[in-house]
Amino acid sequence: MSVAQFTILLLLVYLVGIKCISYFAYRISKSDSEDYFLAGRNIGMLALTGTIMASIFSTGTIVAAPSEFFRQGTGYFWFFFFAPMPVIYFFLATRMWKLGKVKGYVTPGEMLGDFFQSRWVTFWAGAVGLLALLPYSVAQLVAIGKTFEALTDGHVTYFWGVTIASASIAAYLYFGGARAVVWTDMAQGFLLALLLILAALLSMKWAGGWNAMVDALVARAPENVTFEGKVSWARYYEYGLLTLSFPFLPYIWQRMYMARSASAVAFSLCSYPVIFIILFFSAWVIGTSAFSLFPDGLQDADTVVGAIFRENAPYFGAMVLVAAFAAGMSTVDSQMLSAGSLFVRDLVPLVVTGIDQRRNFLIGRWATMGLLLLLYLWSLALQSEPVLALIVFGMSLTVIFIPCVFGMFYWKRATSQGAAWSMGLGLLAFVVKQFHLVGLDAYLPVMGPITWALMTAVLTFVGVSLLTSSNGMAAKRREYDRLLSSLFLPFVRGG
Repeated sequence: MSVAQFTILLLLVYLVGIKCISYFAYRISKSDSEDYFLAGRNIGMLALTGTIMASIFSTGTIVAAPSEFFRQGTGYFWFFFFAPMPVIYFFLATRMWKLGKVKGYVTPGEMLGDFFQSRWVTFWAGAVGLLALLPYSVAQLVAIGKTFEALTDGHVTYFWGVTIASASIAAYLYFGGARAVVWTDMAQGFLLALLLILAALLSMKWAGGWNAMVDALVARAPENVTFEGKVSWARYYEYGLLTLSFPFLPYIWQRMYMARSASAVAFSLCSYPVIFIILFFSAWVIGTSAFSLFPDGLQDADTVVGAIFRENAPYFGAMVLVAAFAAGMSTVDSQMLSAGSLFVRDLVPLVVTGIDQRRNFLIGRWATMGLLLLLYLWSLALQSEPVLALIVFGMSLTVIFIPCVFGMFYWKRATSQGAAWSMGLGLLAFVVKQFHLVGLDAYLPVMGPITWALMTAVLTFVGVSLLTSSNGMAAKRREYDRLLSSLFLPFVRGG
């Protein structure tokens, strides 16, 4: 049996397994939007940890991270800033869980819009969230297509790799919703972790061991082991802001809504730093081993993983392909489900009112399918695009949420006008800087789009809030304070 045939057979077995899991999830699912998007808010510790791990550690971990460690070395170490992220996020996450549980929120926009009592806040939260999810999601499909083509030596082309992934995701999203996503994420997340660690150990062995691998790195790419003259403080600062932005991506935020208890949220967040360090160290080993294995370099750094296993263990490489496939699917499914919920819960009610639960569920399901189709068509035109650039673009946008979230919980002068204007103008600043809009980016020098978006959002939020009255927010703030006052009591009791 050829490698390509073995790869396809293994993939078929994997897809059948995933479809079986999806079918059982479908059997116990309800036809309402809360169950479809949040799995009935009944996800326990292990399932929540598995789905968060699978959703966060995407193809960026198994494809982009080794490639960037190979391409940049120390220039990619900024990604380790994400390890302590739960420390920053812990108190916000448990508050989000509590309010979501009591108030029945499904999207970030519903929480922000309810607190600030503004449909404009809901609209901007939904729009920013949707714009953030689409490039991040399409990056997963691009990475899957590239890995397919590299590991099968072109027998399965980029087109077919993307097509198979999109069709598979569509099948279990349509039938199983969030419950199918969580159950398949558990399987995909643990499979990803196991195979990435094994891949790192094998790559180091083929490179001649630890010492030989490091010696080759120093000899062939000395610039990859030093920070001097390579990484500016501005760049590290910009990427450091991503650690603040990332938790506010809607599909991560909604994982907090899904949890059964505060203790499930706490356990998942506390386990994250350990898992993160293990997996990204494994990615560094794979990327670094390529200096020993390919002394003449590679034409496309994004194919590092595929090239290593095609040359050394093509049959095990088929398993790595399945891991990359699983990583991409487990992120795209979560993001598309989240995008569908933003569309139907945050945007549609602005133009159509009085939608019952059944119609809300049906619109949400088909909106999710439509967005996935859009991503599929978009990914076909992005084969030559770097995966990391798309991921960073998506992550950066949700930095705009930071002033509103912190203002909601910690600043009594916050107003609905301040929240709405901060998101709208923050998005405008990001777009102007990112796309060099009609030359206006010349007025936003030095720093990148994420910094200008955050600065604009913060200054607008504070300035407009100080200029407008917060009296109308007093009752809502008292309500939230009352709900959150008992937050840690069930946590201490384990529930």
